[in-house]
Amino acid sequence: MEDKQSPCAQDTDLALPSLIHRSLATYNPELPLLVLAFGQQAMPPSLHQQLRAAGFSVKVVESISHLLVHKDNNACALLLNLDGMSEKQRQRLQRLASQDAQLPVIAFSADNQLPERLAAIRMGAVAFHPMPIRGAQVLHELKVLTERYEADPYNILIIEDQVSVASFYASTLEQAGFQANIISDPMADLMTYLNNNTPDLILLDLYLPSVTGQELAGIIRQQESLISVPIVFLSSEMSPQKQMQAMCTGGDAFLAKPVQPEDLLVAVESRVRRGRAVRNLVTTDPLTGVFNRREVLRRLAEELKRGQRFGSELCIAMVDLDHFKKINDVFGHAAGDQVIRHCAMMLSQQLQDSDLVGRLGGEEFLVLLPETPLEAACAALHQAARGIAQQPPLPTISYTFSVGVACNHPGDKPQDILNRADELMYQAKHGGRNAIVSEAKGAGD
Repeated sequence: MEDKQSPCAQDTDLALPSLIHRSLATYNPELPLLVLAFGQQAMPPSLHQQLRAAGFSVKVVESISHLLVHKDNNACALLLNLDGMSEKQRQRLQRLASQDAQLPVIAFSADNQLPERLAAIRMGAVAFHPMPIRGAQVLHELKVLTERYEADPYNILIIEDQVSVASFYASTLEQAGFQANIISDPMADLMTYLNNNTPDLILLDLYLPSVTGQELAGIIRQQESLISVPIVFLSSEMSPQKQMQAMCTGGDAFLAKPVQPEDLLVAVESRVRRGRAVRNLVTTDPLTGVFNRREVLRRLAEELKRGQRFGSELCIAMVDLDHFKKINDVFGHAAGDQVIRHCAMMLSQQLQDSDLVGRLGGEEFLVLLPETPLEAACAALHQAARGIAQQPPLPTISYTFSVGVACNHPGDKPQDILNRADELMYQAKHGGRNAIVSEAKGAGD
């Protein structure tokens, strides 16, 4: 029987691109992350302003040779507007991708059909969005691509009784920018670790002295917060039947020992990204991209426990937009949604990486500021209010918010501190709005 090429293979003489998610070749924490745009059509002025405000350096390149010059300058992504690209430019970018010499591409096109999406994949796309280019989408994709280097490194838990083997895995991961923690005696240490941490992925030896990895996987899956955390078994076990039995208890992959460094990195990174994507669907508010109500309240409970355990300060802020119903009535609900998204973005940008923002519902947000004194918490919120005044969502729309700021007291439960912040927020409303009201320093001492 004659072998036949697929139609897709006939369309190009280029080698197939690697579909492994690309990352920064080298990362320098002393330099800002650089976003490259191929042509001005991929970087409208409003997007340029949003990226700069979010802390990214931005560079528009007009040729592929210029792209190669800047690729290793802490560049994290390449924005492509496919509508304005020639066939020759597309082929050159496909060639770069086939040689693994391409940055992660965020592609945009007015053509939302499969052939155009396939062309984007062949140019190295990790994300594709229909036109027009939306700043919130770009910022979300950049966060996914860069969080492991900046605010939220990938955290890997290694459960392995052979310390030398575990140390080899940890060293391999840390050299690639991951954080790694080792537990060699899970019977003594695992539950304490899991009660205080949520890893992005667990590397689990199948055979341990006092418990099997299969049994531990079943215990891990009993924890609600760990249901979606990928588990990768490590073992020299070669029996397919035993491998499948292990997978049935909650494993996501099986790597046979000895594991090569490149195989380990590919298996870990791809599963962590998918795991975070699934987790984000569950924990993120779809309109704003900040935490949803359930997740931010869960984080509040965690931070209160941490503050009580270590004696650290925790401030929370109840934020409510002023006269929001009037914005909806005058400008429409689409404009109201834009205002809510804008407020979430400005709060996130003006606060520290350790601070958390969640949407409680409607026009109300909850901000958690761990290890932050009252004065610093109020200063951060005043800065966010100034940012909103200086950069409104639209030239025709301006808005303000009222805020109540409360700090943790000994013995606080989540509802206790929420009630105090809510009462302070209503004091700000009744006092004329566009204000930040905090409880008196030392009120809970």
